[in-house]
Amino acid sequence: MNYIKASSKYEVFVKNIGIKQRFEKLITKSVNITQEQLKECREFALDESKHFDKYKNLIPKEIKNKELQQEVLEQRIFVEKVSECGFLNYLMSKGIDESVINKKKIAIKTAIAKEIHTRLIIDKDEFENNKSNYYVGVHLNLEMEDKKDKVKRHLIKDLYNIEKVQIFGYLDYKFINELKYETIKNREGKKEHKFFTKKAHDYKSKKEYAKFLDTDCKWYYLDRLMPIDNIIKNLK
Repeated sequence: MNYIKASSKYEVFVKNIGIKQRFEKLITKSVNITQEQLKECREFALDESKHFDKYKNLIPKEIKNKELQQEVLEQRIFVEKVSECGFLNYLMSKGIDESVINKKKIAIKTAIAKEIHTRLIIDKDEFENNKSNYYVGVHLNLEMEDKKDKVKRHLIKDLYNIEKVQIFGYLDYKFINELKYETIKNREGKKEHKFFTKKAHDYKSKKEYAKFLDTDCKWYYLDRLMPIDNIIKNLK
């Protein structure tokens, strides 16, 4: 794995950010990405995006223009690499080697736009065919160019000015595997997505996967994840 690490732990700065939960507060982590890491992430994205067929599943169906497809692809590869750098830097701040990502089978899932992307989402194909023991939720807290436009809602505004990410927390495979889902229409006639744990009285009648934008997936709210510090005892 081609990890892009910070040169030194003294370049890494981690800050606690409290998020209100239903009964308590979730402590998330604001983690900086160094300028050298960002430069390498950009170079990695430019190089990898040349392998179009390898990543074409990342391109939304609404985008037909070849140049826009290439731009979206570069952005998607870049954000995934930046999220990975954020988690690497967090691990470095804890004195943990990056090799645990492969050894412990940790997947890093990225949310991009604040106020829009509020869930940790795992595609069905990935969940069934490339299982991980832990799923870490990282948010970039950016904005899309125009969330109401069919094309521009997929383009990220001021992406290359990013300086830090927010690690919300993690979930383990067992918990996510047991989640079930249902989509209903609320009083306003809009779709409402719901999840169910085994404690739900009608759990067995629910579906194994949810459907977002015609994609089957598993999901859970970022602000309900387990605190990321709790994963450390499982990595040492």
